[in-house]
Amino acid sequence: MRTRAALASALLVLGPSAVRAGVVASLRALPGAPVPVVALSAPLARPMTLPGALMPALAPALSVPSPLPAAPALAAPARPAAAAPALAAVPAAMTAVRSLTAMGAAIPALQAPSLNEMSLRLSAGAAFDGTRPDPVPAGDPAVDAFVRELLVVLIKAGGDPTKAEAELIDVLARAHAAGRLAPVLQALVADPRVIPHLPPMPAEKRALYAAQFAFMVGAELEGAGRIPGTKPFEPWDDMSRRQSALIAASAFAPRGPGEASLFAEPGFVKEYEALAGAAFTDGNSAKPLIDGPASFKVRFGLMRKAKKSIFIQSWAFYDDATGNAAADLLIARKREGLDVKIMVDGKTTAAHGAAVLARMAAAGVEIVYFNDAARRYDGLHTKILLVDGVHAIVGGMNFGDDYSHMGAGKKWRDTDLYYRGRAAGQTARFMAALWNAQVAAQGLAHGLMGPPSVFPASGKARMSFLADGPEGEATIMLAYLKAIAGASAVINIENAYLITMPQLREALLGALRRGVKVNILTNSAESIDEPIVIAPILASLPELIAAGATVSLKRGDTLHSKFMTVDGLFSIVGSFNLHPRSLRYEHELIVSALDARLAAALDRAFAADMAAALPVTDPAALAIPDSPLNRIVRRYLFNQL
Repeated sequence: MRTRAALASALLVLGPSAVRAGVVASLRALPGAPVPVVALSAPLARPMTLPGALMPALAPALSVPSPLPAAPALAAPARPAAAAPALAAVPAAMTAVRSLTAMGAAIPALQAPSLNEMSLRLSAGAAFDGTRPDPVPAGDPAVDAFVRELLVVLIKAGGDPTKAEAELIDVLARAHAAGRLAPVLQALVADPRVIPHLPPMPAEKRALYAAQFAFMVGAELEGAGRIPGTKPFEPWDDMSRRQSALIAASAFAPRGPGEASLFAEPGFVKEYEALAGAAFTDGNSAKPLIDGPASFKVRFGLMRKAKKSIFIQSWAFYDDATGNAAADLLIARKREGLDVKIMVDGKTTAAHGAAVLARMAAAGVEIVYFNDAARRYDGLHTKILLVDGVHAIVGGMNFGDDYSHMGAGKKWRDTDLYYRGRAAGQTARFMAALWNAQVAAQGLAHGLMGPPSVFPASGKARMSFLADGPEGEATIMLAYLKAIAGASAVINIENAYLITMPQLREALLGALRRGVKVNILTNSAESIDEPIVIAPILASLPELIAAGATVSLKRGDTLHSKFMTVDGLFSIVGSFNLHPRSLRYEHELIVSALDARLAAALDRAFAADMAAALPVTDPAALAIPDSPLNRIVRRYLFNQL
């Protein structure tokens, strides 16, 4: 959610105002400018935006899954299909200068201002990646040179970046490799010829948005293997083929209606365990916690009754009623001698919870801000409460009012899972390993987490705990794919951000072809908390609806829930969103369960949610948003969604 919010803020601020022929035309206004400029001969059908100028440069490097629907062509000559299968051309918005000689003469006039002239004073609360960007010294020649190169390349291409993608990629990649990408883009948006074409805002905010944008561009350049020494992402289509082959390599043929679920076959369950790398354990009890009031009643009750320890992993603590109420309780329990440890995502605290976390730290609560120095773009999206090493809660909820429904604000629909038993031991081992590794890597003086206690059987549910990160195999995705392959009757999916990556799309279409009923609930344009992501969500649904899936969209406040059930026997609950970011950049978790009672409870909640949602039977009724901004995001920043 954090990076999508940054993506939205950066692109919406940098993008909505028409740059058009601004760079070229502004040269005409410079005193003594030696560049002859050809006037525009006709009004533009679409304005050129700053992201439109920069992001197409990444096109050849990024791995966009081919099954994404093609966007309608803009009013300009289309790019060759082989070069851009997922999006038509961004139109030329500036006319060409008359000659390369004139271009060369223009270079001295393209000197960019230094960042000190922008009065950069980024506060800790505004820092988007857990650090405070240092202002570049005045007159940094490297920054100035990269800015000149970007402007020269764009002008040389007549304002059409699709004609200069290789050169733009080279400039951006070299700037990033030199550690200058953020200041370069900050200086670019501070250029006096660019500022008039951006929405009015303080220089500090403009610089921050440019830095956020640079952070995402840097991530994508590294993910595309454009930076020496970085490991590129596995292309989506390659991952899809490979993972689909792993699912197909089964001793059990897919089944359809009238046949027993494959989850009734011990051999199939063993295949699931092998693919996921997480074994089911017997002797667990589990209960879904539907919505914030139910979950936070249990959470606060457990923390009040804790005898030894309270361990928390959360994407965020919020500076609101919920965050502060939790902090008051945790501080009190710490003073009573309990071991209280909290791990939060180190980047998220720039926007959420800095004050409440500082207050707890000052009271002696041990806090780790998750950060992987070797993988600076990765985040911690897991949510776990573990009390006395015995009681565990996982799911989608952070410590904030939107989740708990405290206060008078929004009331999101979310789902947690409370469980005890041997699966809680698996959870404790994961928390200890990550905590101890972070304490060591960051050189903290915090105490370590010891090995978990012996966990006696507490119920009849068979459960497994699975956590993974962006590096290595996407085991949670394999778990979802294998579960879909195991269905013979019905699959119910409730997920906040359902964006069909190729392997997920193929798995769901395969289930529909064999007659399995597939029911999906996700967000609508009305309910979504981040508008930038609604277009790819809605664009994922027409093919599934046409193939027979039952699809409904949330009304009212945001759906943040993430669970799936299969054949009334199997269920998954966790933090994992069915979208690219959960694979590319986030540490996530799920709990899988073979328990008909748990599946039935989740199915009842799902049925109630579907009844309150808007059914969509005609794909045309989805009204998928279409704009240059949405197309740029879908094509060039798919991994960030």
